[in-house]
Amino acid sequence: MALDSFDELIEFLKPESRIDLRHISMDYLVSLSGTEDGVNKMLEHERITQAVIELTDDRIKEIAKHALLMLVNISAYTRGATELLKYKPLRYKNIIDLLISYVLNPNKTDADAACMTLSNITRLEDELEVCLNTFIPHLNDIMNAFVNTEFNKTGSNLHYLAPMFSNLACSHRIRKWLCEENPHVPLIKLIPFCNYDVSNIRKGGAIGTIRNISFDTDYHEFLVSPDLDLLTYILYPLMGNEDYPDDEMETLPVTLQYLPKEKRREPDIDIRILILETLNKLCAQRRGRQYLRENGVYYIMREYHKWEKDPKALIACENVVDILIQKEDEVGAEDLSTVEVPEELRERFNKTNSDFMMNLQ
Repeated sequence: MALDSFDELIEFLKPESRIDLRHISMDYLVSLSGTEDGVNKMLEHERITQAVIELTDDRIKEIAKHALLMLVNISAYTRGATELLKYKPLRYKNIIDLLISYVLNPNKTDADAACMTLSNITRLEDELEVCLNTFIPHLNDIMNAFVNTEFNKTGSNLHYLAPMFSNLACSHRIRKWLCEENPHVPLIKLIPFCNYDVSNIRKGGAIGTIRNISFDTDYHEFLVSPDLDLLTYILYPLMGNEDYPDDEMETLPVTLQYLPKEKRREPDIDIRILILETLNKLCAQRRGRQYLRENGVYYIMREYHKWEKDPKALIACENVVDILIQKEDEVGAEDLSTVEVPEELRERFNKTNSDFMMNLQ
């Protein structure tokens, strides 16, 4: 099919067109959407994109599947995701409203593609606040669907809602909802997935959500609350099967003491770094630093540092340890997030920190 035949192609995409012609047309468009050039060509023809959006609910499942797959491909590119936000599907406020309806329909086939598209769209920092106006009324229902791993009855697992939540947590409005919504605080439902070995997508998205919340010191008091027990979930992936002296073991959270010999550390380097960055952010205020010290985080970091090989992860680990080993009068500030660090001090710190870590080995 020639690329200059889009005007003819639009006729084949209408619901009343012959099914075989719709199949052929969708196969061609799926292939076209597999490259950035192809996506850009599709976006130049607004009627094509609009038709694809409407076909995501086609009565022929294979056609609906191909349409949803195209939305994943289109939204993978910044321009594509931005353009999709401009469309208003029939009976829906916008593309997000349509995709949310698919996520919340337990009988929707290929709802995972809807989750992936939502994850892609919510990466748009400039459009995030606009997206939230559509998301917020549905957040509790989306979270309930996410935590029910058997919500979708057609085989969709909804794993990609986790990175979507992580993206949304870049907004203070979502952080507030995650940490303050009543009567059931959504973050409490999310954190068990930090140890969800069935899917790294869920695990990484859950940890990424916590990491993004940790950038907001307004919620540090909540994050280090013993009632939340956050450390149990985010430290577990960093732990192996080491034996600690009894006095050190007793400082660890109870569920992290005496782990079985078959315990292995998280193999995904990106997830490990997310956790280390979260711990670093939780060191910003005195209360967080004290909580981490009281729960033996230094001992866990010490053993983890002996095991880790990745240079970036090692530096992230060292950044946490350097803060935890200092006394509060040495830290010199209640809230480190407000401190400006001169460049010459950064260089001196890096050398001192490096010398210390060599001695730690």
